[in-house]
Amino acid sequence: MVMECVFSSGKHNRQRKYSNSGVRRTIVWSKDGSRNLEDQTRICGLTAPGNASKKRPVLLLSLRQSHRLVEYHLSRSAVAQQERSRPMPSIEIVDSGRIDERESAFPQAVQLPNGDILCSFNVGGGAHVTGGTDWARSTDGGRTWNVEGTILPRVGNATNALKLSISADGKTVYAYGSRSYREEGGRFGEGHNEPIFCTSTDGGRTWSEPSVVPMMGFSPLEISHGALALQSGRLLVPGATLESQDSLGRLVIAAVSDDGGQTWPRHTTVFEDPDGVHGYFEQKLAEVEPGLLISTCWTIVMNGVTDIDDHFTISRDDGLTWSRPKPTGTMGQTMTPIPLGGDRLLVLYNRRYGQQGVVMNLVTFTDDAWTIHHEGIMYDPNTSAERPDVESGVETFSGFQFGFPTAIRLHDGTYLATHWSQEGGHFGIRWTLLRVDW
Repeated sequence: MVMECVFSSGKHNRQRKYSNSGVRRTIVWSKDGSRNLEDQTRICGLTAPGNASKKRPVLLLSLRQSHRLVEYHLSRSAVAQQERSRPMPSIEIVDSGRIDERESAFPQAVQLPNGDILCSFNVGGGAHVTGGTDWARSTDGGRTWNVEGTILPRVGNATNALKLSISADGKTVYAYGSRSYREEGGRFGEGHNEPIFCTSTDGGRTWSEPSVVPMMGFSPLEISHGALALQSGRLLVPGATLESQDSLGRLVIAAVSDDGGQTWPRHTTVFEDPDGVHGYFEQKLAEVEPGLLISTCWTIVMNGVTDIDDHFTISRDDGLTWSRPKPTGTMGQTMTPIPLGGDRLLVLYNRRYGQQGVVMNLVTFTDDAWTIHHEGIMYDPNTSAERPDVESGVETFSGFQFGFPTAIRLHDGTYLATHWSQEGGHFGIRWTLLRVDW
């Protein structure tokens, strides 16, 4: 339904469009007289920019006929009924279970065009990653799983943790992550690693040999997400720089490929604090619509590695440039945005201090704002914790007992979330099926 309000007070008119309750509205008003403008907009039950009065729940359809205003009012009761019939934003947990129990962590899933779901995860050491990367397959919407093989095994002291993503046409599955050469007793941010990229073109049955992605000479890197495959065919593979213990996460960069990962001729900076104070961990990237991307990060003060609100950035040119980081207002850690359409997101994040758990939000965003419309708990470990009195937040990493929540939209419109957790004394992979009503 289109509504047009026309206010004619001479030859100069101004036009504004409003949307409320799913109804597109257009209002045109004269430039002269603020009181006249206020009265006119109040008649329509709308508020013009700069008018602080509250919108009234009255719809008005107006047509311009020889500078006359013909008004058609819809009853308040009809509007009220429409508002009552609209569901409140909600997330339902449909089901949950386990995929793997072999001291595994860092899962990420994709759904193939035939409906099969693949999930990758590292095996051995849990979140400390002492082995290679396996994958499992589900043919029943994620409720049961079979481990099918190894994407990349551990070789010598080289461990790896690869995460899956899929091309826009569904023909290629990508496995991207870190191959690390760690020495015994090494701390976070120490040692050497390299970004590794594998592909499968037969639905995850077989995998290519790994190739190393150039990352401007930075090593080590924290790699916390799979390759982002865009509708345009472009690939972005991210990583956070770990240059020294006092500059952990100073940059989040991404290598860019426009030929399916054969070459990586360009790099972009996804996160950087212009003041040089904040660092960024656990980067997560998503395509909201063609050309529009969003990224989120667990954000810290580099001096001491102390948590602050998670931040987000936006790209409007297919990932080549990114906005200045903005706070979400959420004191979380790992945070994953899953686009729902328009400016709406399903957001999963770790809450590790206070009442712990994996939290799920329904969010709208703009370039500068992050608004939560619903909050619930997806995973409750029944634990609570306060930040310990330590010299550096890095010292607390070894005590984490759950993490890395991500989710994908399935063909039937539900969402399959995965994360790792320590249950029954060992690390494993948990899946959770969600239904979003918004």
